[in-house]
Amino acid sequence: MPNFAAQQQKLNGQEPVIKNNPALGEYQLIDDLGGLMHGTYLQATNSESQDKDRSLVSRNSMSETASLVNYCAAADFSGYGHLKNNTETTKSVEVVYTLPTFEGKQGTVQIVLDGARINEFDGLEYKDEKGNVIPGFDITYSCQGHEGEYSTIDTLKQRDDFSWEKVTAVMVFGSLLPNSSYRVEFPFKTFPFKITNLENINTQEQFNLNEYAFYDLTVNKHTTSQLNFRLSTPVFVHDAYQNIPFMALSRTEDGDEVFPEDVQAMMPTLGEVPYAISNFNDEISFETDGDNVMWQGGQYFFKLAAIQGAIQEKGFSVNVDKTGRKLMEASAFMVQPTYLDFESFDFIPYVVIHQLLITKSFTLKAEAKDDWNSFGGIEKVCGLSATNEELPVSPEQTFIVDASELVDATPGDYNVIIGYFLNGSEDNDMLITSLAKVRMVENKQTINVYYVDLVNIPDKTKDDLQPSGGKILENQTQTFTGQDDEDYHNEL
Repeated sequence: MPNFAAQQQKLNGQEPVIKNNPALGEYQLIDDLGGLMHGTYLQATNSESQDKDRSLVSRNSMSETASLVNYCAAADFSGYGHLKNNTETTKSVEVVYTLPTFEGKQGTVQIVLDGARINEFDGLEYKDEKGNVIPGFDITYSCQGHEGEYSTIDTLKQRDDFSWEKVTAVMVFGSLLPNSSYRVEFPFKTFPFKITNLENINTQEQFNLNEYAFYDLTVNKHTTSQLNFRLSTPVFVHDAYQNIPFMALSRTEDGDEVFPEDVQAMMPTLGEVPYAISNFNDEISFETDGDNVMWQGGQYFFKLAAIQGAIQEKGFSVNVDKTGRKLMEASAFMVQPTYLDFESFDFIPYVVIHQLLITKSFTLKAEAKDDWNSFGGIEKVCGLSATNEELPVSPEQTFIVDASELVDATPGDYNVIIGYFLNGSEDNDMLITSLAKVRMVENKQTINVYYVDLVNIPDKTKDDLQPSGGKILENQTQTFTGQDDEDYHNEL
């Protein structure tokens, strides 16, 4: 991808710092406790544009990624717990929040609190929508080495080894007044994110911000919710690279090999092939308007039929599906979500293709131009297995697709098109063809040899003499008649 650094900076200023999954709907708190609403969400400032963005709210048993956080542009990154009482009575509540964690192969990795953004004396505080502190809420903390135990800020400050980076969970107890809404902010370390147990992580996938053991103590109800999000960053905008051609690869036992330039020249560009970008899941629809920008961890899908249309007349094919009777509908390019070595990323839109039909030149007698087969023009013809391995095919499965140049042809050189249906599927997408050169000759051929007198041409040197400037010696002409493909011999 050319000018990647400039494109990255431009995207970081244009894209939201938090991108939400449109499939999950609008931001709204959960209301399943008789008018008592709650949820957790993320908020950050875009360091380039200074715009603030908010994630979707947590949901019960959420399995999909709700939001992407641009770790390259996020500033003042925070998590929030939001409580709202829509009733006319006071509600007593107890809520436990856990900080975002990542379950790695070697253990748990955790994003930590930023102590510099927390009140040193009072710790975290509940505030209303205007930012005013709400009294009457008890906030306690659980730390590393003391999981399950919750202590007040005063008790924590008495510990010699205490730091905000060790806090793993926060518990809040208090009363929600009628028709009131309160929030608590958890300020996170921003990029480069402060991550504990860094040795436990080598690829970033998904973080979870959990809210659990939530009780409406007046009616003894509880629920749990979870917000799934992914640290990411925008890496590719389709409009900027529509003129980049796909790269054709041949898959061999020794690895992928790039086809030579003459094959690359027939590959279409990104702008000529229907595409779709999916930043949140593996499923995609080409029928609906989707993202134009791909984020790290997203997938770029492109339809293979459009590429097939550009290569099938040169004897090539893209991959087939598991039935072998149709083309694989679409292929995908994924940007792996490895943010620790992100600078090594490079975008190359490649596609695996197969050269299945190779034709060769052949000779055809004039009197047989209406009665011949394609076998003589075949050098290679193959099918594809369900795993897209090449399989030998009998040349007898090929046929003449177009021999219109031979209809009124006299002896000379012409083009014909030979083809076959890949794996026997009579679908236009599966018709593989290739151009072949054919030399048409008469059964009996006559050759005339002319002798030209150049001796008496005045005013020309020997090097300047040309046959066209001399005189043909008509009585010296030799005529030879022989069979086609017979070697010609002459004694002057």
